[in-house]
Amino acid sequence: MSRLYVYHKAAGLIRRYGTRDPFELLSAMHVQVRFYYDLTHTKGFTRYMLRQYFVGLNGNLPLYEQRIVAAHELGHIVLHAQELKTAPLFDTAVYDKRSSTEYEANLFAADLLLPDEEVMDTAGASRSDLDSLCLALGTTPGLMNFKLRSMRSRGIDVPLPFECDSRFLSRETLPFPNPK
Repeated sequence: MSRLYVYHKAAGLIRRYGTRDPFELLSAMHVQVRFYYDLTHTKGFTRYMLRQYFVGLNGNLPLYEQRIVAAHELGHIVLHAQELKTAPLFDTAVYDKRSSTEYEANLFAADLLLPDEEVMDTAGASRSDLDSLCLALGTTPGLMNFKLRSMRSRGIDVPLPFECDSRFLSRETLPFPNPK
């Protein structure tokens, strides 16, 4: 699956429902979302059961991280529906650098949550480092890296500050205390 395909799937969802909020999108798509407070090593999971999609999120995560994980799980539903019909996707099993499904879900989350225009305006205005760009947009360096890669693959000239790692959700925290 190409980066352009992933971008178009995210853009189509935004146009169809008029929002970038992953929780609103999951609700509009009739996906049941549950928060679990007893998860220790799992940030989120997606499963398909009884002709219904379910997303489970770690309720102990900060809100900004819950939004990223929800967008990532939504990416699995949109991009990997057939795989979900055979087995649930848990982050402890699939946050792997070699996993194309995780890479694609991360690209989807970045394209869903970070508008191209805001990234370009903020990057152009500040011309600063990655942490400053993330602080201004209320996101993490890992998610921003996926967004920058998506934009570059579509011919938008933006700098790539460091190597992309598809496992960013499994370990990353924000470089600053108070996101948007």
